[in-house]
Amino acid sequence: MSGETIWLFGLPCSGKTTLAKGLVGPSTVHLDGDYLRNTLNSDLGFSKQDRTENLRRAAGVAQALNEQGFDVVASFITPYRSQRKLIAEKIEDISFIHINASVEVCEERDVKGMYEQARRGEIEGFTGIDAPFEEPEAEEIRLEVSTAAHSKEKSIEKINAELDRKLNPSHIFIGRWQPLHDGHRTIIDSAADNGKDVVIAIRDTELSEKNPLTVQERRELIEDVYEDYPNVKTMIIPDVDTVAIGRDVGYSVVSVPEEVAEISGTAMREAYEKSELLAGRHFEDW
Repeated sequence: MSGETIWLFGLPCSGKTTLAKGLVGPSTVHLDGDYLRNTLNSDLGFSKQDRTENLRRAAGVAQALNEQGFDVVASFITPYRSQRKLIAEKIEDISFIHINASVEVCEERDVKGMYEQARRGEIEGFTGIDAPFEEPEAEEIRLEVSTAAHSKEKSIEKINAELDRKLNPSHIFIGRWQPLHDGHRTIIDSAADNGKDVVIAIRDTELSEKNPLTVQERRELIEDVYEDYPNVKTMIIPDVDTVAIGRDVGYSVVSVPEEVAEISGTAMREAYEKSELLAGRHFEDW
């Protein structure tokens, strides 16, 4: 399952990073301009050419993460229409959100004093002062959010509503899935078929006789089985030896019928070759 990218752009101090942090979820990666400038793109300056290369690399990272099933929220100034066109060509599933705030409002919020330094000529090529910000055309963007007119909470709510981002609680199923079998599918489907959001958490167990499938092989098998379920996502988690159930704090534990509980992953590993398990042969015969 591929992820999607939400690209927030606007003037410095317009509120991009603040909103991005509010949009990040359990399978979402936040790509921030300042962070990439200090790491992957530390070799780049602030000429238009370098800024474009900075964004080209960021778009490549976002697309790579999407292909691995992660959603991305990116927060970059992205001042030129040509840059936004380049990004749209590199990322398959992208929504541009213009974070709109005037230079005056942004300057009032600027705790680092960057605007003041730019006005004194101490910073050259500063967007909004001596470098342009090209206002987006209507067809470029999915949504425009005014952070001067709306609170952080209202702005995030508006973005979530426009993009139809579901915030309903998810059902999480934790297991080795060595391999995924019809017993597992019975309990997963009980939620997925009823429209619930489902997260299948795959324990990253060491390879052994009892754990012959790698975590990536298991993930691919599960994603093949649930490729027609947009409400089912997978994630890889570190191996665990304990699941602690506390007081009633809003979640429940699901039990299954005895005949389902008796379905054995061990028996399937003994009955089928690894290639047959990965091809889903055991679903057809069991």
